[in-house]
Amino acid sequence: MRDTTLGGRLFRGAAVTLLVAFTALPLYWLLVSSLKPDSQLGDTSLIPTSITLANYGAAFDTLIPRWMLNTLGISLLTTVLGLAVAALAAFGFARYRFRGRTVLFALVLASLAIPEYATVIPQFTIMREIGLLNTWAAVVLPLAANALVLFLLRQYFSQLPEELFDAARLDGCGEFRVFWRVALPLVRPGLGAAGLLLFLNAWNAYLLPLVMLTDSSQFTMPVGLAFLHSQLNFSVVQQSPWGAITAGTVISTAPLLLCLLIMQRQFIKGLTTGAVKA
Repeated sequence: MRDTTLGGRLFRGAAVTLLVAFTALPLYWLLVSSLKPDSQLGDTSLIPTSITLANYGAAFDTLIPRWMLNTLGISLLTTVLGLAVAALAAFGFARYRFRGRTVLFALVLASLAIPEYATVIPQFTIMREIGLLNTWAAVVLPLAANALVLFLLRQYFSQLPEELFDAARLDGCGEFRVFWRVALPLVRPGLGAAGLLLFLNAWNAYLLPLVMLTDSSQFTMPVGLAFLHSQLNFSVVQQSPWGAITAGTVISTAPLLLCLLIMQRQFIKGLTTGAVKA
């Protein structure tokens, strides 16, 4: 039974407060560090003695604005392409009966157990052979093939009653029109959750862009920030880039937090509604 006593409520409140504080502390420390002068970046105090926006100016003097555009473009393209491919494949797995369907879907799920490090070399070889290295396509195409998104959308399509599709076919709808006009509008929560998963995965991707992109102007934010850090380690630059790195990290994190705050209800609804098959 749920504990409704005063002591139970206080305990739950304290636990939630500690959890929130533990989770938010690194973000707060990052924000504070981005506002400190270079001379105070080594200071671990959580309350800065002085505040400056010079780090953000230094960040915009680097390739960070270009990296942000690259990251945004790659993430949006990955989301659109990934949703298109996953929705069509999920609809086929959910609504059609064909030989080998179970085996094919099992192989799709089994791909979730393969670590990214095991697939990056074959993907690199393929992209090199077809001449796509150092282009957005070399990053977008592998990221768009997301088995988890396909599984999530398949669960949604499986819950739709067959009578809807039979009625649409009787009205003269072709198979693609049944998919586009009948099935797709009914799985909007799932599409929202799947799209957010694809976007976050592409935005935070590090290994694949690191391998596929060789020109610094084509880097994404995670790779670009690591590139600035390497310049610090190898003393390539005379001035410490730590201020630009902390400011760039804040700039990179802010869109994700905003996106999650705006879409959190739809995201949670999308995950929970499609979590079980009716």
